[in-house]
Amino acid sequence: MFLIKHIWLVNFVPLLIGSLYYRKFDKSLKVFFLFVVFGTLTEVASKVGIYFFDIKNTMPVGHIYIAGACLFTGLFYLYELGTFIKKGITIGLIVFVESIVILNFLFLQSPHSFPSISGAFVATLLVTFSVLLFSKIMVEGKIKKLHEEPVVWLNSAILINYSSNFFFYILYNVILGFSREFSIRTISFFTLINGIFYILIAIGFSKAKKKKKQ
Repeated sequence: MFLIKHIWLVNFVPLLIGSLYYRKFDKSLKVFFLFVVFGTLTEVASKVGIYFFDIKNTMPVGHIYIAGACLFTGLFYLYELGTFIKKGITIGLIVFVESIVILNFLFLQSPHSFPSISGAFVATLLVTFSVLLFSKIMVEGKIKKLHEEPVVWLNSAILINYSSNFFFYILYNVILGFSREFSIRTISFFTLINGIFYILIAIGFSKAKKKKKQ
């Protein structure tokens, strides 16, 4: 439980690596780094609210995070997918899902409730983009060593994290209906997935550094 409780500190690993090598990143990696900065700030804001201001409900921060995740990762895929699919379609999907996130926050789910609706939509969008990017990589066949390509690591992180989170979002209320022990174990599992997410991002950033040296 100690590890699960403090695994959010892993967020700072890609943040540190990205800060050190930001100038060597291309445009899409810079956008992804901004996503990491945003995610870390929202996580820190939640912890500060809990530990220093005794805030019991940090769900509004979760709603804000989902909106930011859709925007930053959406821009990342806009750059990486390029003309593999029409940019108008990519932009349209991002705007559509971002609109759902905002409408959900304002009119559907309370800011103090778990953002299951908007989270599920964003997860679906990002998993779709991730699969499309892997398809592009395979079709083009330009990358000789996949494990040395930063984008492969970042895209894998997105696919693993958000495909898992999709089920967490749609089954959240069902999970809470089971025993307390089952709920804790399930939430701990998805917390661990989130930690793996940031570790994969850190590896991706480090590959970008090595690539620049070659």
